[in-house]
Amino acid sequence: QRWAARESKLSECEGFVAFSMLRRDGQAKGHGTSPMTSDEPTYQSTTIWKDRAAFDAWREGNNFKAAHGQKKPEGDSDGEKKPQGPPPQWSKPPTPVFYEGTLVITGKEGA
Repeated sequence: QRWAARESKLSECEGFVAFSMLRRDGQAKGHGTSPMTSDEPTYQSTTIWKDRAAFDAWREGNNFKAAHGQKKPEGDSDGEKKPQGPPPQWSKPPTPVFYEGTLVITGKEGA
């Protein structure tokens, strides 16, 4: 709910392709599943960008800072006290992992 209700500016970012939020099914049983440990993340978010330069531009820009609760650089404030966003949903900041797409298959409606 919290993620779905968030204001997102990703679609406005140059080079942005797609975003997905995945939640691990801790009740899954059967071949290929393993028990979930308490230190394992429950959620995983994935973004797809046209190229690494587009990702880096987003990560260093104000849209990223606003979405992830980081303060704006000095001089960007209009002097008014703004309400704080919700606390982070992680115990430590996520570490990005990069993959280069080699095959993309989508349905009629896209990814």
